[in-house]
Amino acid sequence: MGARVQRILDDLHVFVEMTEAITSDLDLDRVLQSVTDAGTRLSAARFGAFFYHSSDDGATRGGLRVASGVGPQEFAHLPVPRLVELFSATFAGRETVRLDDVGDDLPDAVRRGRRPLRSYLGTPVVARSGEVIGALLFGHPEVAAFDERSEDVVRLVATQAAVAVENARSYAQEQLARREAEQAAERLALLQTITSRLARADDRDQVLLAVVDTLVGPLGASRVGVYLREGSVYRAAAGVSVAPARGATEAPQRPQHAEFPAEGDNPVAVCAAERRPLVHESVADLAARFPRVGAAVTGMEASVLLPLVVGERTLGVLALAWREPRVFDAVELDWLRSAVEQLSLALLQVELRDSEAAAQAALRDSAAYAISVSQTLQRSLLPLALPDVESLAVAVRYVPSAVDAEVGGDWYDVIATPDGAVVLVIGDVQGHSIGAAAVMGQLRVALNAYLVESHPPHVALARVNRVMETLRTDAIATCCLVRIEPATGHVTVVRAGHTLPLLWRADGEVVEVEGDGGIPLGVLPEWEWPTTELHLGAGDRLLLYTDGLVEVPGEDVDEGVAALLREVATTGSGDGTTAAARDGDVTSAARQERLEDDVDDVLARVGVRARDDVAVLACEYAGPAASYRREELHVATVPEVATARGFGRRTLVRWGLLHLDDVVSLLITELVTNALVHTEGPARLELRRHEGAVRVMVTDSLSKVPRPRAVDSDATGGRGLLVVGALSTEWGVEPRGEGKTVWADVRA
Repeated sequence: MGARVQRILDDLHVFVEMTEAITSDLDLDRVLQSVTDAGTRLSAARFGAFFYHSSDDGATRGGLRVASGVGPQEFAHLPVPRLVELFSATFAGRETVRLDDVGDDLPDAVRRGRRPLRSYLGTPVVARSGEVIGALLFGHPEVAAFDERSEDVVRLVATQAAVAVENARSYAQEQLARREAEQAAERLALLQTITSRLARADDRDQVLLAVVDTLVGPLGASRVGVYLREGSVYRAAAGVSVAPARGATEAPQRPQHAEFPAEGDNPVAVCAAERRPLVHESVADLAARFPRVGAAVTGMEASVLLPLVVGERTLGVLALAWREPRVFDAVELDWLRSAVEQLSLALLQVELRDSEAAAQAALRDSAAYAISVSQTLQRSLLPLALPDVESLAVAVRYVPSAVDAEVGGDWYDVIATPDGAVVLVIGDVQGHSIGAAAVMGQLRVALNAYLVESHPPHVALARVNRVMETLRTDAIATCCLVRIEPATGHVTVVRAGHTLPLLWRADGEVVEVEGDGGIPLGVLPEWEWPTTELHLGAGDRLLLYTDGLVEVPGEDVDEGVAALLREVATTGSGDGTTAAARDGDVTSAARQERLEDDVDDVLARVGVRARDDVAVLACEYAGPAASYRREELHVATVPEVATARGFGRRTLVRWGLLHLDDVVSLLITELVTNALVHTEGPARLELRRHEGAVRVMVTDSLSKVPRPRAVDSDATGGRGLLVVGALSTEWGVEPRGEGKTVWADVRA
């Protein structure tokens, strides 16, 4: 008996070590190694391996990722595991396989290996979505080395592994998104610097120096040439390599070719004639298209040529070269195009300064260019795609101002949070400038980050307000956040100086969502915004918009809001799109199409006169999920934990899920007891039934986040969260203003 207890404690210690390792580390390889090591120790295997499926680029691949007990070379002789009958059930995600003696089932490739194998144990690692992430395989040179206990522990390890791998993947995706956002901000700042330098240039030499100083240095180019048309040739302009490139160890070299014929088969002439970039990732690429030029160049590999175009005119070509081969992605090329457009405009302005007629032509080109760039930049800062949310159709519109060519600060976003909610975001940064657009982009990224971390809207807004203080900008911004729980229709609205959202009921009633708001962002660094709550029924809609939709110079804004309310109320009334139709059984595609049409109809009826940028964000709620259920109970004292367990059992009986009673009762006991012991005041227990899962949620008044911790084998407490992690498919903590909610999911 004592040996058995000691073994259980040893296993628990190994499991705790693994849990601590994978919950504190988001590196995929280290997580897989911790899981494989733990599985090998817990199952008493001599060696183990994790074969990982990867489909990051759309193509599914598999192979050995980590090994335990032996080196990876021990598995080099194995055939592709999922093609072998012995491994097929495990790699298909169907079942755990245990063989006391592999016997003749052992592939020849394994029998020829250096590591003897008699007992075999393999279990799939399956994500919550059903995706087979990979498989844990264990072996032993003795017969019947594994038993039912071995199967149970490796399944438990596989469950934890699936959650940890998903977390590591999510972290990698978040890091990639963060890097992309940082790169976008850097490119935007650099583009602003280029624009400023070129705007101050008085002659062509200053323009060329600005190109070298601000464009070439950050890209690390070794050569640069600006080829301008002079009669029948494109000649390299003088002064290109005068200034050293900022951030480089030496100045860029002059172009190797002083001139190219304007008509002929050479890179400069072709780039100018076709008015498109030419990209060569190596000299071999260049030589394949232009053999004579490729054979003559030295000291360079990659090159990019971009046409200097303004309107219908082609002024020349900008050529950049690097000493090493280089791969250019679409984002980098788009940024280079924007920079070259700025250079083109600067060269044209210098060229035409001595001619009044030419200056007028340049002004027209400049206005057209500025409008095009501002619209492109504005749209690039808005989300490229919106999340697909069950029970919720979403339509967005952005109408740029035709009066002001500068980029504006209006934006919208739709953010899916980890707890299944959706947050609609709409805002407006004061002013029309690249600076306003930069602030807007930073606010959007910051809000997205806080909301994805499950912060409530009012908390996310307060933190973004503090972010604005660090931007050292005089701009202020209005913003409105609307959090919707698709499963229930519960809505939370937080508003910072923004226009009131419209509630568009399924029966045709349209009203403003009344509720306390607050000052705009950027006014006071420390401010808290109140929240307003409401409930959506099937067919109800919300309409969010920026003030450009209702404000007209010289007119009262209240009149504009009243006109908007009238037009929204009459939209769809002529084609039966009222309560009966909106609340009917329609497909999500039909619901989406109807909402898109109605938003277009509203804009047409209001008559957007493009006096200011306009952003519109509308949604239609299809109704609560059919499988959703919710029950709650308030618990004040520790003795009432027994009452909470009874409440949980009765709820599971009503839901037809009594088979989950043991697990759910343990979770209720741990979570409610922790809340009552470690906080002051009562706790709220909530049970929710979602598609395929039951969620146990306990809310208390303490904001401190609980974390699993290592405990001694003879300790009487401290294992609560370890038990929660072992019993649940997933668990987490959500901030709730002055308190928090700890939740755990059990697969139904």
